[in-house]
Amino acid sequence: MRGLWALVLLAAVLPASAEGVGRPVIDGFVEPSNAAFTRSTADLAASVEVLCDKPGNDTLSASRTAFATALDDWGHVSVLRFGPLAADSRFEKLFFWPDARGIGLKQVQGLLTSSDLDGISSGMAGKSAALQGFPALEFTLYGAGSDSLAAGDPWRCSVASAIASNIAAIAATVAQEWNAGSPFAASFAAPAEGREPYRTEAEVQGEIVKALATALQFIRSAELAPPLGEEPAKANGKRAPMWRSRLTAPLIVAQIDGVRQLLAAAGYERSLPEDSRYIASSIRFELDNAIRTLGQVEGPAEQAFGTEPDRGRFAFAELALHHASELVTRDLAAALGLTMGFNALDGD
Repeated sequence: MRGLWALVLLAAVLPASAEGVGRPVIDGFVEPSNAAFTRSTADLAASVEVLCDKPGNDTLSASRTAFATALDDWGHVSVLRFGPLAADSRFEKLFFWPDARGIGLKQVQGLLTSSDLDGISSGMAGKSAALQGFPALEFTLYGAGSDSLAAGDPWRCSVASAIASNIAAIAATVAQEWNAGSPFAASFAAPAEGREPYRTEAEVQGEIVKALATALQFIRSAELAPPLGEEPAKANGKRAPMWRSRLTAPLIVAQIDGVRQLLAAAGYERSLPEDSRYIASSIRFELDNAIRTLGQVEGPAEQAFGTEPDRGRFAFAELALHHASELVTRDLAAALGLTMGFNALDGD
């Protein structure tokens, strides 16, 4: 999924705040989300390092708990799929998904069987994106053979540590490039002619709407539709992200909550014309429904997508996100004076 939303700017309806929407979004969502992600990924890297120094069931459990926390924070940050997170393919490095051909799995399995210490001594930054982020680390911590970490498998733990450190480094870089003094943040908060990449408030509004729409489409088309299949007999929960760690539903909840928090930070329930404010509240209603329903999923993902009542819960959440997506791309965009074109997320 490498495409972007096409966008036509019309006579944009700007928010009531004199400073525009960018600064409230940075203060209310971007900075706290990036700060949490930076902290939790640093904690994850430190936890895996401890596991390598003192292998055992307790330290392995601690690393897996740190992984779950960092993944939750990633779910929130992932909605910001533009600017610093889009630069240098950082989104794909952190979350190489979808992976229909199993490229990431093959590469991480190959790395784990190579015992090539020189291959990771300089870190993971120069390696394939499929080896650098959460899916690769999940297999290392939870996949076949991962129990050897508690028994003191030095090579597997070295790989896990290298990946975790790489994730932390990317998170820190993204946060730094969003800092108040950075050119990108300055342009987003106060767009002006000659200040790249945003010259007008309408362009900032368009970026936010694109982010909301792209996140919703990604969840539906890359994370829910493939494992659901067209019918129960065609369901395959192993096509869902994070099924080995049983974190599929929590990840998707975090992603939806990221959309919800970005929407709230943008202040559309207050800033849109009075006769259009229902749009933002309707989007929030659909997001709330999806989050509540996914919170009721009980079984492991490899079974839940094909077995009731969990299959119905995933399907209901997908439908709620479909409604939310339509409200964003059709109604919210129109209320802001934006026309959204075709999203070229192509499933690669």
